Amino acid sequence: MLTWRTAVILLVVALAIAVVAPTVRAYMDQQANLSELRVEAEAARAEVDALNAEVARWDDPAFIVAQARERLAYVFPGETPYRVIDAESVDGPAEGSPAAERAPEVAAGAPWYDKLWDSFEVAGGEDPTADAGAGGGADGAGETGQPDDATDEEPAESEQLTDVDFGG
Repeated sequence: MLTWRTAVILLVVALAIAVVAPTVRAYMDQQANLSELRVEAEAARAEVDALNAEVARWDDPAFIVAQARERLAYVFPGETPYRVIDAESVDGPAEGSPAAERAPEVAAGAPWYDKLWDSFEVAGGEDPTADAGAGGGADGAGETGQPDDATDEEPAESEQLTDVDFGG
């Protein structure tokens, strides 16, 4: 059986555990936080070392010359600078080049999709310079949306169609 002495000792031990448990938990949390901070400090030291190495590179005259050539496109006197242009930004072959002589006559300012459509028309045997809606469509409407049997009357100002440029 349980005696009074045993009950009191168990009560004192339970009270001691209740008092010490939060302190032990706070200690464990602080130790975990401390280890995270040590990892962050080591990462910061590594970053400082990398930045110091970068600064040391700028003390080398050869590195400075290489950076001036690469970033600012500087050249020494007597050298001929060449600049390579992105192929996608070039409109066409240079005048007088062999590529310009081989290139078919295409509308120079036409967007790519118009050139593509013209190539379909050429492959299909149609004349790309002819009006697409000149003969009327299957619905009997021409390019303006008016029926083919419409008279040559000038439409009212509110009925005139306009071309819209969507930036393409």
